[in-house]
Amino acid sequence: MKKVAVRVAVVLSLIVVAAFGVRGYMVWERTRDVLPAFTPVPVGEKAPRFQLVDAVVGETKLPEVKARLEAAGLACRDTSMRGLMKLGRETARQKMAEAEAKGEDPDAVSGASRAYYYSKKEQNPQVQWTCERIPLRSFSDENLREHIGDVTFIFDSEEHPLRYVVVSRKFKKGEDALVAAERSLEKFAVFGPPTKKSGAPVLEPGKPPFPRYSPVKSQWSFADRRAEVVVMNLGPRGVDVRELVEVPWPVEVTPPPK
Repeated sequence: MKKVAVRVAVVLSLIVVAAFGVRGYMVWERTRDVLPAFTPVPVGEKAPRFQLVDAVVGETKLPEVKARLEAAGLACRDTSMRGLMKLGRETARQKMAEAEAKGEDPDAVSGASRAYYYSKKEQNPQVQWTCERIPLRSFSDENLREHIGDVTFIFDSEEHPLRYVVVSRKFKKGEDALVAAERSLEKFAVFGPPTKKSGAPVLEPGKPPFPRYSPVKSQWSFADRRAEVVVMNLGPRGVDVRELVEVPWPVEVTPPPK
């Protein structure tokens, strides 16, 4: 009987070890870095070096961005799939720990199933460092300093240089948005005449300069970069003025010209 008990115990131990091994493999498989296939920069004119919210596409790294924002006391977070899933797990585990401390069943907590769930979408190592409703006076761009806005920095991974940066501001009055947009266009003039334009502000007295849901866009396209200034009247949510610079997907991120 003792031999049988020992054998049963060994078998059960092996099953437990195997189960944890499978689970560990599944976590690794779903969270390992799987980068997409990037394409080389096509032949063509390259964009000049350009700084937006103190960052340069193809040059600035994630630790630089984090350090600058933290020094300014700005609260930002990773809104990528991997970042959001990690936050969901941490939140669920915290709630479960609080329930257990109260003598309650932690598995009965709403969202408990997310505590140890890993999605295959987390294989993408992209980082989307997002700051919402922050004072833009923290950046050196004088055109932004007076305003509150949202900023997002996107990196293909924690090791890659910046691929995409965007800053957006909302204005209650279309006239204020018009002034901001004109200043943005002056700043983006370093790229030369826009490659493409769509829409135009209404400059007739008594009429709003930006009709609802009709984007006014100026775009600059190069072999290695794309830049935009976009104005959109979102109705009750205000008039959004957005500036962005990016390496167009899936072109590989390369340093800007010296």
